[in-house]
This record gives sequence, structure tokens and C-alpha cells, in this order.
Amino acid sequence: GKYRMGWEELRRQRYQRQIEMGLIDPQYCPLSPTDSRAYSWEQADHEFEDLRMAVYAAMIDCVDQNIGRLMAALREMQVDQHTLVLFLSDNGGCAEEPGGRDPRQRRPGPKDDYVAVGPAWGWAQNAPFRRYKVWMHEGGIATPLIAWWPGKVPANTINREVAHIIDFMPTFAEIAGTTYPKIYRGNDILPAEGISMLPLLMGKSRQGHQQLCWEYTGNRAIRQGKWKLVWDKLVKEWELYDLSTDRSETHNLARQFPQKTKELAAHWYEWAAHTGLKTSLNR
Repeated sequence: GKYRMGWEELRRQRYQRQIEMGLIDPQYCPLSPTDSRAYSWEQADHEFEDLRMAVYAAMIDCVDQNIGRLMAALREMQVDQHTLVLFLSDNGGCAEEPGGRDPRQRRPGPKDDYVAVGPAWGWAQNAPFRRYKVWMHEGGIATPLIAWWPGKVPANTINREVAHIIDFMPTFAEIAGTTYPKIYRGNDILPAEGISMLPLLMGKSRQGHQQLCWEYTGNRAIRQGKWKLVWDKLVKEWELYDLSTDRSETHNLARQFPQKTKELAAHWYEWAAHTGLKTSLNR
């Protein structure tokens, strides 16, 4: 019965807790509006919705317990003091609905089920951001990273610099004292495009990315400094946001800054061509 409050109230409570913990500044990171796919709680099957979110929470608790077992094993092996541990999600909350044709697999709980929490709960999990997994708004791609490395990573600190998972390989190479190969099994390979995060992990600064780009199933985005351009495949137009003042992407500035929108869109297509992305998306 813990989740019978509904997704709107859960999201509001989590947002308030984030503010109280000092994780976000409400002045530039407001709670974004209700997601277009989050239907009214009054119209929902409360018993079913409460159960599937509770099952999801139980799975997260299981992950938490087993990470604890992993950390305990590192200590038992006496390798914990020189082991770097990075923990993050690969995307925002999942908005998928239950799948499978067998009705027995659509019930939350059994080990052979195929049930997800749906767009409303997925959106609530990403408070205060918009959207969720698959989308390129912050709710889909902005995830926290927990780094643990005794004597190296400063404890009880928060680093708000922008990083990307493509930075992992250069980071590991630098820590290992090696370089990313140029040839593999006689074939030339593309260079790693990430930038080592080691300075950030050590509590220092680094020269960050000039731009970062994303694409998945038609959704796309590009970020340069404070500017982020997003294409929502449901909306089918570019949206421009100033993340320095609007991290929650609540004020679309595309019409106010048409030249910046055009410029960033052009850079996104350059990136798509550079990476060999197969896209039939219209300009």
C-alpha cells in the first residue's frame, strides 16, 4: 500500500526530499509538468499500480543488498583499498508497459513475468526531469554516478561537472597507464571519443566536452555548454533549452533563438554522419 499515493504525489515528495538534501537547486531545477503519457491516478487500477511499483522497489532493494555483498567481498579479499567502483544507471526510469502474450506473465511478482512500471511511474522516478528511458530529455539520459575509491575519490562530495559513459574507457586506460589502441587484429579502429574522468574523480577540474550527442529510436539531442537541443519523436520538432537556468527543460527557447537552434541541429547531423548513424530523420 505504500504507493497508493499515486505517481504525482510520489514525484512531489521525492522532489522535496532532493531539495532538503541539497541535491538540486529549485531556482534552476523546478519540478517539470505532468508527462503527456501519465494518465490520471483517479482513472488507474490502484491495486495493480501499487503492486507493480512495490515489486520494482523490491528489485531495487535486492540490487542494493547484493552490491553490499560485493563490497564486503572486496574487503574480505583485501583489495578494497585499491579498487575503483563506479555505480550508475544506463538511463532514466523505464516507461515500458507489461509485455508478453501470456496473461500469467503480466502479473507483477512471479520470476517468469515480464512487467514494467509504465510511463507514469517511469516519469515519477525521474523527478524533477522530463520524460524517461528512450527519450533524450534529462529524464532519459541524466543519471547520477557514485564513485568509490578509498584515498583517491574524496568522500562525501558532489561533483556537478558533465560527463558521459564514453569517458569510462579513457579513464580506465589512464588509471592503468596505457593508451587506447589504434589497431586491433590488423584493422584500424576509430579512436575513443571520451575524455578521462580521472581529474574529476580526484576532486579536480578538467577540460570537458565541447559537445555531446545522442540518438535512440528517432529521439535525439545535442549539448554544447549550457545549450541543449532535443528532438522528441512524438512532438517532431526541435526544442532548445538553456540548462544553466532551466535544467528541467521547462522553457523551450527554439523560437526565441532560431539561429542557435539551426546551428546545433547542423552539428547534430555532422555527428550522425561522423559516427555512421543510419538515420532517415527529416531535417
